[in-house]
Amino acid sequence: MTGTEANKSGNLIIGSCVITGRSLCVLYDSGVTHSFVSESIVLELGLPVRELQYDLVVSTPTFGLVRTSTLCARCQIEVEGCKYHVNLICLPLEGLDVILGMDWLSANHILIDCNEKRVLFPSSGDEVMVMSSQQVDQAIKEGSRCFLILTQLFVENGDGHL
Repeated sequence: MTGTEANKSGNLIIGSCVITGRSLCVLYDSGVTHSFVSESIVLELGLPVRELQYDLVVSTPTFGLVRTSTLCARCQIEVEGCKYHVNLICLPLEGLDVILGMDWLSANHILIDCNEKRVLFPSSGDEVMVMSSQQVDQAIKEGSRCFLILTQLFVENGDGHL
């Protein structure tokens, strides 16, 4: 799928970001481990590039397997009015300028709302709290909104037993 096809599909979360004063098309992709920038954008903006100590092979829908060894290290990027630094691996991208992957999403505590197809950015004052059930009860009585997250973890040893 090219960037143009991605823009038309309606199934992806696409927005804009700013690098060196230029507005660029960004795809937020939780399905990729790293973040990427189009080689043509790197050339157009004159972004500083450094060589990786190894070749990285990336599977792309458009070009198949692509070998790259260049990176824009700690590139400053502005998204939703906030400035971040991100390592952007250089790839031949068509119709997309930047792909922000799980490395950036998780490092910056960005949430993806799949139903609304939007990205949620934490406010600078937001913080996560762990509360006891009594503290939750008191907070609800005082009018707070609460969200409950249930998790379950199983650890299996080598012989199939928990």
